[in-house]
Parts: sequence; C-alpha cells; structure tokens
Amino acid sequence: MSVAVELTAGGIAGALGILSTQPMDTIRIRLQSSANSMGMLSSYGGVLDCAQETLRKEGLRGLYKGVASPTMTVGIMNAVLFFSYENASALVKRYSHIDQSRDLTIPQVLLAGGIAGFATSFVTAPTELIKCIAQTNLKSKGYIREEWQIFRSMLQEHGWLGAHGPCRGLMATMFRETPSFALYFAVYETGVRRYGKSDFVSFVSGGCAGAVAWTSIYPLDVIKTRWQVAAPGVYTSLRHCFKTSVAREGWNVLFRGYCATMIRAWPQNGVIFCSYEFIKKSMS
Repeated sequence: MSVAVELTAGGIAGALGILSTQPMDTIRIRLQSSANSMGMLSSYGGVLDCAQETLRKEGLRGLYKGVASPTMTVGIMNAVLFFSYENASALVKRYSHIDQSRDLTIPQVLLAGGIAGFATSFVTAPTELIKCIAQTNLKSKGYIREEWQIFRSMLQEHGWLGAHGPCRGLMATMFRETPSFALYFAVYETGVRRYGKSDFVSFVSGGCAGAVAWTSIYPLDVIKTRWQVAAPGVYTSLRHCFKTSVAREGWNVLFRGYCATMIRAWPQNGVIFCSYEFIKKSMS
C-alpha cells in the first residue's frame, strides 16, 4: 500500500476520531492533572463536575482547547502508526518465513503492533505535550495560535531536547505506546478475524481495542500527564512524580479520569478503524 494512501486514510480517520471526542479528552487530562498545576485549590469532583465547571467558566471553546496540535499532526501520526504496522508485519513474516499473503498469528500481531507504537511515540510525545499544556491552562482563550506560542516558547527557553522542551515525556510515551498498541492491534485483529470486516464489526472491534489498550497502561498515562504539565522544579523524575502523587492523593490518583477515557475510547477508536478501513478500501 502506498504512503499516500496510508497518509490520507490515517489522517482523515484520525481527525474524525479527535474532533468527535475532544471534549472528553480535555476532561480526562484535567482530571488526571494535579490541582496545583492548573492553579486550582482543589481537584474536580468527577467527569460531570469538570464538564460543568469548564462550560460555566470557559464556554464550549474550553472543552476544545488543545485540539489544533493533534488535529494538524494526526495525518503524520496515524500514517506512521499504520504504515509502521504494515511494514513491521511484513518484516515479521519475512523473518518467520511466512508467505506475505497469509495473516500473522496473534502473538506476531502483538510484536508488529508494539513496533508501530514505539515508532509513533516520536510524533505523539511532543504533540501531546503541547495539547496537555493547552488543555490545563484555565485562563487561555482556546485559540489555535496559543498552541503555537506554547511550542515556540519551549524551543526558545529550553531547546528541542531540554528538560522542559518539546520532547519532555518522550520516554514515558514510549513505555506507554509500545505495549498499548501491541494490544490495540491484537484485539482489533482478533475481532475482525472472528466476525468479519464489516463496518459494524470494525467499529466495535476498534472500540474494544481502544478500551483494552487504554486500560492496560492507564496509571502510566496519568503519571505521564502530570510529568508533562508540571512547572519546572515540581518533579525531579517520573519516579518522583509517581511517589509524590500517590503520597498526596492516594493510589486512586492513578485512575483519575478513567471513566472519561473509556467514554472517549470506544467511539474514537471505533471511528478511527471504521473510517480507516473504508477510506483505505476506497482508495486502493
């Protein structure tokens, strides 16, 4: 399959997934983040409380803060993901002496999915960093130019590889994406192989894949979010972030925002896979 088809199908599918679920993603990030990092006296009480407070104080635009950076890079992000998966699958087949026309076994799908997840981390990490900072800024207006200003300030003040530069959280993103995308593709392939690749099956299998993948790494994602949005000097390492968060807020902190994530994961990943398969089929 050509890079152009992967880029187009992945970009459109990803954009549809993001735009349809961005409000719930903003709620997830705000629930995950500490109250101090957002300039609040206390954390939100839950999904409904966060949604109501955001709408009351910031309007509908508040729920769409941070939407520009992932939407503008989603073509590259999903192209890297799906293209890496296709190529990793071909590589696994070659070294396993499997005919290219045959399907991978599910354990081999896990391996190919993990490779794809690792590859996409280099795009996902800086994109999510900018998105999360924009989402947790309660005083901003939610304009696209504000996300560009966040990125430009990072480069000017910290450099590309600085401790608080655009690559902050890259290692945590790698640890998150590698196992989660291994499960992501394995669950999806299990569903469509058993029940066929109709639009409905692709949607349901994609939703299941997203839910399982997020559940498997959710505590790590909470720590990654806190690490990325914290001001310089708050945490000295991911381990310090983890220990401090648990000590202050208990073990429940590792699942803050989980409900919002599940509400978002099902439709978003269902839309992504269903759209991706449809567009890919139409263009091939």
